[in-house]
Amino acid sequence: MRHRARHRAPSRTATSASAFAAAAAAAVAAGLLTTAPAQAATAPTSHGLADVNGDGYGDLVTASEATVSGASGAGAVVVNTGSASGISAARTTVVTQNSAGVPGAAEKDDAFGSALATADLNGDGYTDVVTGTPDEKVGSDVDGGTVAVLWGSKSGLSGGTTIPDPAPSAHDRFGDRLTVGDFDGDGRAELAVGTSNNGVWIVDGISKTGTPTQRKLTTAIAPGSSDYYRSLSAGDFDGDGTDDLAVAGRYDEDGSFDGATLVYPAATGTPTVLPDEGHSAAVGDFNGDGIDDLALGHRDANAVNVYTGAAAGLSASAHRTLTQDTEGVPGVTEDVDSFGQSVAAGDVNHDGYDDLAVGVDFETIGSVQNAGEVVVLRGSADGLTGTGAKAIHQGTAGVPGANENQDRFGTSVRLTDTNKDGYADLAASAPFENTSNGALWSLRGSASGVTTSHAVSFSAATAGVSKATYTYLGRSFATDAYGS
Repeated sequence: MRHRARHRAPSRTATSASAFAAAAAAAVAAGLLTTAPAQAATAPTSHGLADVNGDGYGDLVTASEATVSGASGAGAVVVNTGSASGISAARTTVVTQNSAGVPGAAEKDDAFGSALATADLNGDGYTDVVTGTPDEKVGSDVDGGTVAVLWGSKSGLSGGTTIPDPAPSAHDRFGDRLTVGDFDGDGRAELAVGTSNNGVWIVDGISKTGTPTQRKLTTAIAPGSSDYYRSLSAGDFDGDGTDDLAVAGRYDEDGSFDGATLVYPAATGTPTVLPDEGHSAAVGDFNGDGIDDLALGHRDANAVNVYTGAAAGLSASAHRTLTQDTEGVPGVTEDVDSFGQSVAAGDVNHDGYDDLAVGVDFETIGSVQNAGEVVVLRGSADGLTGTGAKAIHQGTAGVPGANENQDRFGTSVRLTDTNKDGYADLAASAPFENTSNGALWSLRGSASGVTTSHAVSFSAATAGVSKATYTYLGRSFATDAYGS
């Protein structure tokens, strides 16, 4: 991405829009929502490589539902460190709640690491990994949830610290969603932690010792079910030098349960409302103007909605929708493709514009049902368009493997530079590959876009994560880190 550093750290690092618009207009009229005030444009905050060992190569941080010491679904965080040749199965580190120094203990169905975020939280030059374990039993609360920070170091992740739950009796699934950003403009990252039914908590001052401060952001996203709560993402959408927080899900202020994303300037105050529920979200500068843009994947609608950052912030009017029916985008829109299941931003061809990888995990390739694919959309001075878009799947020449029923290639995607050549590489997962053991692919970026030259693929079994079925390696990836 074209974000300039703001502090030192070597890790570069299915609802109708019209129905929602009416509901949003009523909310604005009632004084419940307003648009953010105009702000002067400056450089956006920095997002960069997740680099847990500080060697300058981007690392891949992946979630898995691995069995740990006989506890099925306990979960593991899988780290593949980058190198001059990118990532490989040979450079795999598996961290669980049974690992030395990691808080907690591996238990059945805890889902350790099912939510992931990365940032250099303590300013030591190494990317740290924040792990959400939303199904962790806390006291008598079966799904109270916990959050921990795994600390980066020269040797990789080492030990961890628990983030205290500020209101354990007031919500469930603490750590259900995570993101990081500089919401107060002090040059250090804060953590946003979601719960299933009681708002978002902003955590500041995280370190290996001491107690961080926490404040609650009450949102209008529908409470009571994590199904209504889709994603958290952070970016400087108005160019004022501080990050804003986008909370996506189902809007519940008027009882309509229409899809929405609420964007809070500096993670506080009154939000701007965007009429899209944002099952997946990615932040990037797609038009190269120096202000962050927001891409929201809407898998149920088979669409990606891209909102353009500006001095006045994001607005519902400044956006475009891309689908497989958009000119230049490969394929055709079909009801169950799930175009937008996952999205990730990064500059694949090093032209100064961020590109967008879009997972289409239920795409049928030929006669192979739900084989899945990834579509890469190119950034430009006009933002994301269908021009030059490319579809990649296991039947693409040079991609390891073969299309098989129910693999769901593209369930998760990420764009990051794992070999330090200046081009973002595409990581894609198929967690249902090999009887749900799961597998990862890494395809290099180049001046011509994603290339299959030197493509890498490996399963959970090959990487030493687990040989068991239902390991689901690649359920999700951590996003690129705050701090560059």
